[in-house]
Amino acid sequence: MKGFFVFMLCMLAAMAGCTNKGQTAGGADSDSLAAESLSAGVVRDTAPRPLFLYYFDPQHMQVVYWMEPEEPDPSWYGKADTGETYEAAHKDWEQFMAYRRHQAAGYTQLLLDDGKSVAIRCIGEQLKNPDGEDIYPGELHSRKTIPSAGMNYALADIKDSLRNHPYAQLHVIVHEDYMKTHRRLSTKLESPFDVDKPLPAAVIKQLEEEYGMKTQRSELTYTIGERYQYGILQFKPLDNRVFALEVVTDGDKVYSFPVEGYYDESDNNSTWNVDDGGEYSSSAIGAAFEGPDGLEFTFEHRAPESATVGMFRLRNGKLERDQLACYHQLIDEQRPLWKKDIATLRKLYLDNDPHENKSYKLTKYRWIDIDDDYNEELWMRDKDDRHGALFTFVDDDIRLIGVETDKLHPTFLQSRGGKGWLRIAGSAGGPAVFSQVYELQKSRVVHRMTALEVYGDLDECTFDGKPFPKDKAKAYLDGLPESRDPYLYWAEIQE
Repeated sequence: MKGFFVFMLCMLAAMAGCTNKGQTAGGADSDSLAAESLSAGVVRDTAPRPLFLYYFDPQHMQVVYWMEPEEPDPSWYGKADTGETYEAAHKDWEQFMAYRRHQAAGYTQLLLDDGKSVAIRCIGEQLKNPDGEDIYPGELHSRKTIPSAGMNYALADIKDSLRNHPYAQLHVIVHEDYMKTHRRLSTKLESPFDVDKPLPAAVIKQLEEEYGMKTQRSELTYTIGERYQYGILQFKPLDNRVFALEVVTDGDKVYSFPVEGYYDESDNNSTWNVDDGGEYSSSAIGAAFEGPDGLEFTFEHRAPESATVGMFRLRNGKLERDQLACYHQLIDEQRPLWKKDIATLRKLYLDNDPHENKSYKLTKYRWIDIDDDYNEELWMRDKDDRHGALFTFVDDDIRLIGVETDKLHPTFLQSRGGKGWLRIAGSAGGPAVFSQVYELQKSRVVHRMTALEVYGDLDECTFDGKPFPKDKAKAYLDGLPESRDPYLYWAEIQE
């Protein structure tokens, strides 16, 4: 529920902020700190604006939709609304639909941090999950196995490569028409994450005089091209209100865009985003450009549960912020198990031992990353909590690892060197103990070892189906990592 409210607040901010206008320092006064204007400015440049691609790997790269394809209805808005909110929302929807219907294929370049780019191509839209259900827009998932509503892209040349990360990142993509009229500018990070470099003293003084407030902190974040600089300034609270400024300088000219935060007088606490620690954070610049109307650059403003993206522009002596979307950033999500896969999993379990396993049905599951490669394996169980099976799960390729019974129980070992181990062991009758060790790498079983011990001594051993000398088997078993005790949270399968 908390995530839902975060998403709704983001969507309202996106509707209200898409045409927000900032102020030059020379023209700011107390009125400039009031609610942001919704009036649309005159923009001569009509080329489709840069967008943001959510990238996991070459098989999972998507412009995640930030709104519903359904046209806004005036009845959704309260009687107190003047109509401006609806008009702004409808304008956003029209731009969104123009992208879906006409512009998506024209986004052909994905921009990299070093000023280079790679060619991309649009490969189609995704609106439903594998179970055929509609996907809610505006959400950035933490796992590539959880689909989002959006427009999918692929690398035009599969030989191109991007540096992959365990988690997805937003990359700027541009339309071919946009690049005909815009020149990309370099961006140099001035304040690394562990060091804050303040804005120049003259800039701070000028902004303090114009806004009539005192600075609490400032940060010079980027140098753009050879003439611009970008940063933020946070004022001390005044009259139970607190403001921060997005700041761009062009030589001696200073431009600012005010952002009001929430101030709690009872504990003298300021906040702009959940868990921000009372500090307004700078945005990350994905790319900057010089166009027919002047400077513009993309921004990504992060918070623990949201990612706000859009563009800043210098227009007619003002710094304007064009907010595209405020995505709900989901974290700690459990990977879903789709209905289309459940039948396959149950069949693999039954086929392993039709006589024994026909009495049990896999009714719950949990994911566990045995080899810590960020692609989890699947553990399923019957309701009796004694019979079950473990599977590797790579995209749509599902394979059985092994089964657990009332006598054979799984133990998970520590991962090491990109490998992980699963031991399924238990009584084989009398003094005998039977062990199966599965060695996994990149979510695949690469080796299987079995050992029968009688009175604690190795009796029969195999490695990958072949006889294994006892001395080598003992060395292999002695070299295994220690066991680990994963937290078990089972999800019931909803039939």
